[in-house]
Amino acid sequence: MPARARFSATKRKKPEPSIDHAGTDSSQPEDKKVRWDKGSESQEHNRAEATSDDETSISTGKVYLAAVSQLGRVGCSYYDPIEGVIRVMEDTQESRHFDLIKMVLDQASPDIVLTSSRSDEELIDALREYTDRLGVSLQIRPFKEFTPTKGRSKLLSLRLLTEFPVADESTPKSDAVPTNAYEFMQHRKAITGDPATQRWNASIRLSNFTAADSSPLCMSSIGALIDHLVRERVARDLDDDQSSDNLDIRGIQALSLSQEMQMNADALHSLQIFESESHASVHSDRTKEGLSLFGTLNATQTTLGRALLRTWLLRPSMSIPVITDRHDAVECFLLPENLASATVMQGNLKGIKNVPKILGSLKVGKAKLTDWQDIVKFAFHATMLKDALSELHLGTCVNIVKKLLSALHVASFKELGTAINEIIDWEESATSDRVCVRPHIDEELDNRKHVYHGIDSVLSKVAEQIATVVPPTFSSLNVVYFPQLGYLICLPMLEEWQSDMTIHGLDDWTFQFSSA
Repeated sequence: MPARARFSATKRKKPEPSIDHAGTDSSQPEDKKVRWDKGSESQEHNRAEATSDDETSISTGKVYLAAVSQLGRVGCSYYDPIEGVIRVMEDTQESRHFDLIKMVLDQASPDIVLTSSRSDEELIDALREYTDRLGVSLQIRPFKEFTPTKGRSKLLSLRLLTEFPVADESTPKSDAVPTNAYEFMQHRKAITGDPATQRWNASIRLSNFTAADSSPLCMSSIGALIDHLVRERVARDLDDDQSSDNLDIRGIQALSLSQEMQMNADALHSLQIFESESHASVHSDRTKEGLSLFGTLNATQTTLGRALLRTWLLRPSMSIPVITDRHDAVECFLLPENLASATVMQGNLKGIKNVPKILGSLKVGKAKLTDWQDIVKFAFHATMLKDALSELHLGTCVNIVKKLLSALHVASFKELGTAINEIIDWEESATSDRVCVRPHIDEELDNRKHVYHGIDSVLSKVAEQIATVVPPTFSSLNVVYFPQLGYLICLPMLEEWQSDMTIHGLDDWTFQFSSA
């Protein structure tokens, strides 16, 4: 019952349902309950006093959030000290800019953020940007604290899950016949006291309100979060008991975003949002999209468009302005006057490759010739795309069209394409299968290329110089140049070397290897 009184201190109008320590639904209003005893007024008075004391102690608490990501997937959890609830977000695919984590941070407003040292660098950068902007503490913890098995063990050791609720004494019941399953198990004290049975019961109760058990990243974040809560409690109370049994955790809830709908794996499978089918070839382990809502709606022309549509279906928007803007865009593109422009836009979008991936290759210096060609194509197609957008009927009334018109800088694209075409020699690059720069761009590079192209004459001069110091026994020699090794001089194998296993080298020469 004290768990219900604490909800009166929250600012939320409609608290989410949670399983409290009494095993009841704490979201039900108080006026719908029937009081069977005559001391309800005194109980309400005691509850109010307990609530006041609890609120005084809890209001000083901080919000802790733990997040971890691997290979673009993210899972997180945070502790709300007002309600004493841990809210968890199951493993889900994250966008390149970690927009989901940013929404979670804005909604939870944590005071301390925890993450693993092995999380994706993009996640750490997003968390550091948030903490630096708001002056929040960011702790990068050792990766050993973020393990699924440890998180599961910490979660199942909570009293919220291991202990069965005690039946209300004011409720009429019979001592001979149990009235519910909890009461039946409570009578079996010998079995209930078994730690293995308690752990089994905890795993069953955990599956009642969250599917975090099947999300390793989420479980990892929960383990690190509970560990940090235990350390904070020990540091504050100077208590030797460093277990998670004494934590004031009264509920575990699935995280609900205010602007997007978070769908778990069961909902996605039941609604057949995505459906993976095995490849037709028995020799291939790849899968393809089967008969699903995503496969029906997917008419995208680019890799980024496909990823964006998948994100929309994974986390449908609940923002009315966003939904209205999408409806306006669809209505605009389906107008008879805009069918021709829409067809041109689809053709230009088809020519745009994965630009963020290409820019990443350029940044680390691993770009290929095709990457530079795709950059030039992007500049061309983006320019044509803006021209098609400008010809849309009633296009200026659509929000997404206005954003695209302001974001596509035609002058910058033309300048970029011209600069690349003036620097890269496409014909020589295609012949050499590498990126080649045109002459008269860099004087030092031109000199090095001149020396490299004249390497044959240099080797001939070196061979003539070596021939003057080689004994006349050697009728010929060969001088080659390897960029990784340098000059390599080859001499013919003498007959005495073929009969004798020992090869006597020349003075100031080193034997390396022999071949046919």
